[in-house]
Amino acid sequence: MITRHLLLLAESNLQSSLIAKQLQQLPNIDVGLCTPQDAIFRSHQMRVDLVFVDYDCLNEPELQSKLPDFDLFGWPLMVHNVPNGAVKQDLLRWKLLKGVLLKNASVSHMAEGVKYIFSGGLWLPRSYLEALLHHYRHSDAALECRHEDLTSRERQILELLSCGISNQQIATQLYLSESTIKSHIYKLYKKLDVHSRHDAIKVARINGTLVTS
Repeated sequence: MITRHLLLLAESNLQSSLIAKQLQQLPNIDVGLCTPQDAIFRSHQMRVDLVFVDYDCLNEPELQSKLPDFDLFGWPLMVHNVPNGAVKQDLLRWKLLKGVLLKNASVSHMAEGVKYIFSGGLWLPRSYLEALLHHYRHSDAALECRHEDLTSRERQILELLSCGISNQQIATQLYLSESTIKSHIYKLYKKLDVHSRHDAIKVARINGTLVTS
C-alpha cells in the first residue's frame, strides 16, 4: 500500500498533538506537524498529499505573509473548525480545497474525512460544494474581465508583486515614491476585487505574468 503524507499545519500544543495522534492511527498515513512559516521554508523538500489546518490558524499567518500558497505548492487542503452558518467565502479561493469540517466535529469524524479524501473524494458540506461549483464556474471569466481594466502601470506593478518583492523595492525599480506604489496597489486591489497581496499574486499567476514597457 502507498503511504500518504498528511501535513498538520499548526503550532505544537496539546490540541494539535491529540489530533496528530488520532490521525496517525489511520493505516498507511504519515502525519507531520509544522507551523505555516516552516512549511514555506521547507516546501521544496516536503512531500504533502494533504494539508490539515484549523480555520482559526489561517488568518494571522496570511496577514503576515507567512501562509503557504497551497495551490502553488500543489497541496490539497482540508480545513477544520470552520464556523457554522454562512459559507466562508475566503476558503473558496483555494482550488485545491478538498475538505471542510465545521466546528465541534469529533476527532473520529476528522479521521473519516481524511480517509475519504485519500480515497479520491471531497469531504464538503453541501453548501460549500454548491458554492465552490458556482464560484469556479464564473471566476475565470470575471478575472479576465477585471484584468483588462488595469492600466499599464498597474499591470507592471502586479507583475512585480508576483515576484514577491516589497513595496519599497518596487518603488526603487520604477523610480517612484513608495506612497505612489501603495496608491497603485490600492487601485489594482479594487479592480481585481482582492484584499491582500497574496490574492493579487494569485491573480497574476492565474493570468500569467504581464510585462509592459
